[in-house]
Amino acid sequence: MNDKRRTLLTGMIATLALSGCAQLNLKPNDKIFLDADVLFEFGKHTLKPEGRRQIQQYVPSIKMRGETWVTVIGHTDRIGNQRANDALSLRRAEAVREVLVAEGLMADRVSARGAGSRNPVVECPDQPRNQLIQCLAPNRRVEINISEVRW
Repeated sequence: MNDKRRTLLTGMIATLALSGCAQLNLKPNDKIFLDADVLFEFGKHTLKPEGRRQIQQYVPSIKMRGETWVTVIGHTDRIGNQRANDALSLRRAEAVREVLVAEGLMADRVSARGAGSRNPVVECPDQPRNQLIQCLAPNRRVEINISEVRW
């Protein structure tokens, strides 16, 4: 490795470590789970600025893996109808995909799909709407799946 490349790599590692987002131990088939409530307003698909920054923090680690395939999967809670949740989950996944591609991941290697409310991680009993929204928050998420790493 030449000195220029070593310096660049060392700088990237230091930057990641200092920012607290270093994911240097990502392996094939790893998943990054992002809280949709941090990325988006409830029921919306436009990224918040802090959500965009959170996604951007993972890009250097993903790039360092070499050739990767990335699948972004959006999820919703059960509030609302299934068709609307399917559409919302897809739009959220596409919004995250756009950031990953804008930050330098190869567009043909990053796909997006929506899972709607079909894969909940928590179940909540019926309760007043505000409490239900809070209880179901873990179901509103975006997964970034990294696979087929080749060195």
